[in-house]
Amino acid sequence: MNRLWIAAAAAAALVGGCSSAPDKKSEAVPVPKGFDVPAGVTLTKGGTKLTEDESASVIYQVGTKATSAITVTVAAVRKGSIKKDFTFFSLDDATKASTPFYVDVTVTNEGPAGLGGAALPIFAHDSSNTNLPANDIVGTFRPCRNSTLPKSFLPGATANLCLVYLVPKGKALQSVDLQTGSARDAITWTP
Repeated sequence: MNRLWIAAAAAAALVGGCSSAPDKKSEAVPVPKGFDVPAGVTLTKGGTKLTEDESASVIYQVGTKATSAITVTVAAVRKGSIKKDFTFFSLDDATKASTPFYVDVTVTNEGPAGLGGAALPIFAHDSSNTNLPANDIVGTFRPCRNSTLPKSFLPGATANLCLVYLVPKGKALQSVDLQTGSARDAITWTP
């Protein structure tokens, strides 16, 4: 399983009652042994809560083959329509009753490793406290294109992705989570 290491910089808590915003830049950084954070990159502390268009930088470890710092920005969260957008799909009853959300994400590989074709651990977090993985859609899907990193994603490269999530009937989308090894360390974007 891919492990994602996060560190340094807190943002204002978005939950009622919390008001102070800690300094986003902190030097206490748990970094995997032997990994040097690229110059100019400040890692984001696990548990940070963000809003659309705010960025988070993390160390992304793909198994044992590649480790690189990446910067992720959730640019937009768009609500779709099963009836309109999935007209030509064969769906079961539960899926027909779900609500699609399209999450536009920008990812920059800060280096030092290439991450071509790697899947990102970004989930939709719903009102039942469930993390939903992005749905794989085969072929061209007009409302949401480019759901995976390019085959060649070298340091310095940026990719604009769109991830599709189907939130079950009766549930609401609470956040988009960049998942670490534990749910409590996820970096979250509130739409």
